[in-house]
Amino acid sequence: MPFDYEANVAAVRQVLLDHNTTTASPDLSSGLTTRVRDVVIDDPESTSIQWDQLPIIFVRIQGSEEEYASLGPTGPAANRKSKTAVYELIGMYLRDGAYTTARVQETEVYRLAENLEGVFQAESQLSTTALWCNPASTNFGVFGFGDGSRIKGFVTNLRARYHFR
Repeated sequence: MPFDYEANVAAVRQVLLDHNTTTASPDLSSGLTTRVRDVVIDDPESTSIQWDQLPIIFVRIQGSEEEYASLGPTGPAANRKSKTAVYELIGMYLRDGAYTTARVQETEVYRLAENLEGVFQAESQLSTTALWCNPASTNFGVFGFGDGSRIKGFVTNLRARYHFR
């Protein structure tokens, strides 16, 4: 059976959705002046983003590496394979200069990234779909779009390890 990309990226999204409530620990939106409005499996570079959808988190698969976990043929009764998938979690906060000063907005972006990393430190097995996951790196910046708008945000690379047959 091949690796199920669709189910596994959906599990990453679901973990974020489950932690975007005031009763979750940790809460994805903790300490933010505006709660995260949605978590979507999509590509922000090809999606029209409306200002009332922000803050938002996009989830997509960046790539993966596969290897044999043991020798012999794979299949239902045979040996296993291992795969490390790298997910890009793209957090976008608000349009640059739209509602807050640059300093406040920067602090909010950092807090959202911190909360997102905290979720995956608490959910290190992605609700038992992965052996482990780790937010490997986070890069901050400003996303520019064709209409001239700019949105502050970050990209976190989440690495997750799986076994499958």
